[in-house]
Amino acid sequence: MRIAMIGIKALPPRYGGFETAADEISRRLVKLGHEVTVYNRSGECDSKCNDYEGVKLVTLPTIRSKNLSAITHAFLCTIHVLFHRVDVVHYFITGTTLFAPLVRLMGMKTVCSVDGTDWQRKKWGRFARAYLRFSERLAVWFCDGLIGDSPDVVRYYRNKFGVELAFSTYGIREKKTTSRRCLEQFGLVDREYVLFVGRLVPENNVHLLIAAYEGVRTDKKLVIVGDDPWGKRYVGSLKATSDSRIVFTGGVYGEGYEELQQHAYLFVLPDEVGGTHPSLVEAMGFGNCVLVNDTESNLDVIADCGFSYCGAAGHQDLRKQLQTLIDNPALVGEYRAKAWRRASATYRWETVVNQHQELYATVLGLGTENATAPIASVSRSAD
Repeated sequence: MRIAMIGIKALPPRYGGFETAADEISRRLVKLGHEVTVYNRSGECDSKCNDYEGVKLVTLPTIRSKNLSAITHAFLCTIHVLFHRVDVVHYFITGTTLFAPLVRLMGMKTVCSVDGTDWQRKKWGRFARAYLRFSERLAVWFCDGLIGDSPDVVRYYRNKFGVELAFSTYGIREKKTTSRRCLEQFGLVDREYVLFVGRLVPENNVHLLIAAYEGVRTDKKLVIVGDDPWGKRYVGSLKATSDSRIVFTGGVYGEGYEELQQHAYLFVLPDEVGGTHPSLVEAMGFGNCVLVNDTESNLDVIADCGFSYCGAAGHQDLRKQLQTLIDNPALVGEYRAKAWRRASATYRWETVVNQHQELYATVLGLGTENATAPIASVSRSAD
C-alpha cells in the first residue's frame, strides 16, 4: 500500500507522542513492504533529508504560529498529495482533517488519529478551542477510519458521535543505553530523582507538581524534561521556584532521554487532558514505578501496576503520594517490576503496526487475514 502521513512536525522525531508514533509506524510499514511518505514542517527538520530508513520525507513550509502552523501545513501537504497520489492519507489530530474532502474527491482514503479532547487544552484561545471542538465532527464526517489511543477516547466518540473508533495505542522502546552523559550533565545520580516528561503547558499541571514537591521531605531531585516555545510566561513561572532540588532540562531526546527514563526513582504524570501518553507507556517499559493523575486514560494504562492520586484534590494528595513512595523504596522496587511486565505484555510496536496495516487494508476493501488484533473502520449509528 502507499500511505502518506500528514500532521506531525517532523521525522526523525524530536517532539511529542504523535511524532514518536509516526516514526515507529512508518519505518516498520516500510519493512513490511509498503511505501510511506511523511510530510515534515520546514524549520523543524533537516530540509535536505528526503529519505529516512526507507520512509520518503517531503518538507513543506508553514506559518510559524501556535494556532495556524498545523492547519497551514496540512493544507499545503494535502495539495501536494493530490498531485502525488497514494492509497491512504493518514492525518494526525482532528484539526488537520478540514482538507480531507479534497483527498476523498480524488478517490483516496482518509484515516485520522484523534488527539483525545484536544480542545480542552488551556493553551488554546477561544477561537482555536471552538475550531478544535468542531474538528472532531469534521473527522467523523470526512474520514474513512478513526483511531483512538485510549479506551476513554473511544468511549467519548462512541457516546458523542455514535461512531466506533479503532483502538491502537503505543509501544515501548526496546533499546537501552549504557551512557551516563546526560546524568552527568545535569548532576543526577542513579535512582536519586523523580522524573516528569512532557510539554510545559498548564493542563499538564507541572505547577501543581512543583507545589507538591516543594512540600516533600527528601534530598531526591525532581527532574522536569520538556518545554513550550509558545508558553514563555507559564514556563517562566515554573522556573521561578526557589527549590534547588528542581532541575529543568528542556527538551531531551534520543540517548539522553533513555538515560533519564532508565535511572529514575519514580516517574510522575500529573496531566489532566488527552488519551494515552507515550511517555507513561515508555516509563513503564523502562521499568519505572509510576504515579499518575487519576484520569480514566491514565488508569487504563497502569491498571493495577502503578499508583494514582486524586487530581481533584489539587497538589495536596499528590504531595502525600510522593512522600509515601519516596519513603518506601521496597514498594517502589516491587512496582517497577509490575510496570515492566504489564508494558512488555501490552504495549508492543509490532502490534500497533499490524493494527494500522489492517485498518488501511479495511478502508481500502482489501483482505485483513494477516492482522494480529481486531481494529475497525468508522461505523456510524443513525443520527
